[in-house]
Amino acid sequence: MSFIQNTWYAAAWSREITRSLLSRTIANESIVFYRKEAGDVAALTDRCPHRFVPLHLGKLKGDIVECAYHGLCFDPSGACTLNPHGDGAIPRAAKVKSYKVVEKHDVAWVWLGDASKADESLIADFSVLTNPKFRTVSSYLHVQANYQLVSDNLLDLSHGQYLHPMFKNAEGPPKFEAEKEPQPNEVWAKFSRPNQLPNKYFQMLGFPGDQRGDHRNFMRWNAPSLLLLDVGMTGVNKPVEEGLSIPTSHLLTPETETSTHYFWAMSRDFRQDEDDLSQELLKAGVALFDDEDKPVIEAQQRMVNTQDLMSLKPVLLQTDGPAVRARRIVEAQLKAEQS
Repeated sequence: MSFIQNTWYAAAWSREITRSLLSRTIANESIVFYRKEAGDVAALTDRCPHRFVPLHLGKLKGDIVECAYHGLCFDPSGACTLNPHGDGAIPRAAKVKSYKVVEKHDVAWVWLGDASKADESLIADFSVLTNPKFRTVSSYLHVQANYQLVSDNLLDLSHGQYLHPMFKNAEGPPKFEAEKEPQPNEVWAKFSRPNQLPNKYFQMLGFPGDQRGDHRNFMRWNAPSLLLLDVGMTGVNKPVEEGLSIPTSHLLTPETETSTHYFWAMSRDFRQDEDDLSQELLKAGVALFDDEDKPVIEAQQRMVNTQDLMSLKPVLLQTDGPAVRARRIVEAQLKAEQS
């Protein structure tokens, strides 16, 4: 499988990158991340060109990474700055790739391709993560499945009726609204439950169990696999501002063809001073995915194996439309890049 190169991938939550060496594989590329003394982030190929030992096993000296095996040193540009052996001459090939990294929305984003094309304005809007109007909890999850299978799962939230007891509703699956004016590189999947009683999840958040309301799940997808879910509930026909809003961020980064980094965050605009609620939401959100979504997606991956899902000609339902369109956008971008 090929991965888009000229795009921004979520590499880590900003808090994960410190003065220690952090190794992470992004789209089959092993990269070591660290925070320089000035505070910005450096990213290098996590492989010494001498004997191919991972650089993250070495030491960070100032802004220089020293290989653990023979002590060759590399600066943030990837240039070898020290060969402690023989006459000290540095071979011309003694260098590693340096990656462009920016921090935005409390996320460290990495650009794998041509650094001259790395435009920070191309990062999708996840400002909710740092918006003081919201209180946010976040986590890192790992999935043994292709990133597009996880994206498919998020773009078809009708599965919640069957997979997630907390989201089950007595009146059946949610209403699906087809996109009216689709954008070239953005997909929306809109599911709603107008004039219904709250499920267990919204009751946990404080919506009265005997009060009918309008529940929305509006998922935005941006290439290659960045999703933001506008989820909430209001009184029937009431404005969004009067109800509960819990936008959730789902930043999916391919690790390999069959594994995915999943950066997950839940924000809320109510009960912001309740630390116990924050911990409850974090625990519930992680458990919901780990115990309910993840086993199904990983089982799906095992059945698909290394084949492309669409090549197997799956039966398609109306609710699959957003996921199929997202896959087509990725395919088109890959073809354009390879040409």
